[in-house]
Amino acid sequence: HWATGCAKMAAVSSTARVSLRLPPSVWAPAEAATFEALRSLAPMWVTGGWVRDKLLEFTETNPRVRQEWQEMQGLAGCAAGDIDVLVSGMSCKDFYHRCRRDENLRVSLLGPPVLVRARGARSLDTVKLRLPGTDIDVTSLVDCQNFRAAKQGLPPEQNVSTSDPSRTSFEALQEDAGHRDVTFNSFYYDPSTHEVVDPTGRGLKDLEAGVIRMPHPRSAAESIADDPLRVLRCYRFAARFGFDLDEALSLEPSDKNWAKGVSPGRLLNEVKKALLLHNRPSRFLALLDGPGEVHQTLFSKAGAQTLDHWQAGVGRVNRLETIVLEGLRRGHITSRSIQWRGRPAGSSKAAFLSPDWRKKGMYENDWAELVLAALLWSCDAKALKGVGSQLELGGAMVETIGKLQEGARKKSISPQTAPPGVHLLNAAAASSESAESFWSRWPPPPTHCYQVHVA
Repeated sequence: HWATGCAKMAAVSSTARVSLRLPPSVWAPAEAATFEALRSLAPMWVTGGWVRDKLLEFTETNPRVRQEWQEMQGLAGCAAGDIDVLVSGMSCKDFYHRCRRDENLRVSLLGPPVLVRARGARSLDTVKLRLPGTDIDVTSLVDCQNFRAAKQGLPPEQNVSTSDPSRTSFEALQEDAGHRDVTFNSFYYDPSTHEVVDPTGRGLKDLEAGVIRMPHPRSAAESIADDPLRVLRCYRFAARFGFDLDEALSLEPSDKNWAKGVSPGRLLNEVKKALLLHNRPSRFLALLDGPGEVHQTLFSKAGAQTLDHWQAGVGRVNRLETIVLEGLRRGHITSRSIQWRGRPAGSSKAAFLSPDWRKKGMYENDWAELVLAALLWSCDAKALKGVGSQLELGGAMVETIGKLQEGARKKSISPQTAPPGVHLLNAAAASSESAESFWSRWPPPPTHCYQVHVA
């Protein structure tokens, strides 16, 4: 019964089908086994960043971005993101029970399927599947349409009910795509036919042209009203890929309450993602100082000296990125951009506060501390503590940021005793030395590779 539905859903309007295919050869081994098992359980599409990244990597959609992104992934050690899957013909809860009973699926997973129920900021049930190297998040088209109907005070949608998946129409995919963040994250890939569908009709064009555009059928303003966090997501993708923002994607200059209704946890999670090395945080931070003055919301405790001269802080972060990336290209340091986890109280001493360039590694917390030390260079101790509270950094990270700044502000820095983090911050914030000149002096002989784990 579901197979008939899947076949009918594949016969969508030819005007919305991208003239591209992604053959099974682009699947990682763990993905292949899981896709094979999942499509035997329900009609499904892979959507979101997985499709976007595969199109960039394996097609000529945007050669410039492919080259730059592949270089950045290699230098920064960018980890693969989660895979988003959309199923139809049943609720997520029903799909979860099918997953638990399917032996072919279970053998490809690292653990049992997990059902995360809708609660608080999470509007939809999600089935989480753990694979080697990545996770799959599964949501249901049935749940999506029922959720949107409930918001409008309407009864549950019956055109995508569990009773007849063959009635799922292309219009349902168009509606779902219209509620996603950007057009090029609104592709739908069918692992059965290997074809990519672009319901908005703009996703491929925007990926080719390098444009960040919201797919909402009425306006970007309504998309932002539905979920204000989309503003930060758009800024993050613009920074990562060097794309331009669509003119319609802008907050009103007077809209200082743009984040109203967004939970602090979701807001912080998006900011911390944007500060990862592979997302080019200097570009992201530069975009915050635009209409709506987003930086005034996210860093309101930083004080007037920092907020009124925001672009100076952005310049320091940009110099820090340039220096670190040059060190990566020369092979003096290595990097891994995974996840900013925070530094618990009582944890080991920050690696870049040790004067030994040869043995210590720069983990995700070290990178975050350096970025914030450069951005917040003008902050006093009180302002640093305030920002630390806003970003939930913890006392240990705030203390490390302060120590890095204190050491980097000294007129004379000893190469024998000053820690490497102090030298990097000094070069970024208090020196005009070029990145090439910096690495011609540091670190000690290259027989000792300095491990950097940035996330």
